[in-house]
Amino acid sequence: MKNTKFTRIGVVVAGAAAVVGSVALAGTASAATAAPTVHEHIVFPSQGGVQPDHVSSFVTTYHDSNRWTANVRVDSGRSGAVTRCSDGSVRYGPLQNPGYWIFGGNCSGAGTLTAFGWYSG
Repeated sequence: MKNTKFTRIGVVVAGAAAVVGSVALAGTASAATAAPTVHEHIVFPSQGGVQPDHVSSFVTTYHDSNRWTANVRVDSGRSGAVTRCSDGSVRYGPLQNPGYWIFGGNCSGAGTLTAFGWYSG
């Protein structure tokens, strides 16, 4: 008889733990899908001043009314390309770890290029 009672209690406790665990995981998943906060550093048009962050060099290698590319050195943290277009859209490239990278972007289908640079994430 005691075995039956302990089995029932164990099933109830395990079931309750599963429900609580599911609720906790659902909360975590919804928080993970929120948009990240980023800090943009616009290179064109020039913003002037020193902007400390994860990028130690950013050399624009190509730039026209629709697209751009640059050689970039990410020295710490993570950074990615940001492109702003005349229709108001903003396009973010993937975040990159430290190293030498070619960043770039385009406004194909979104008007003309209005600004570009990098963001830290």
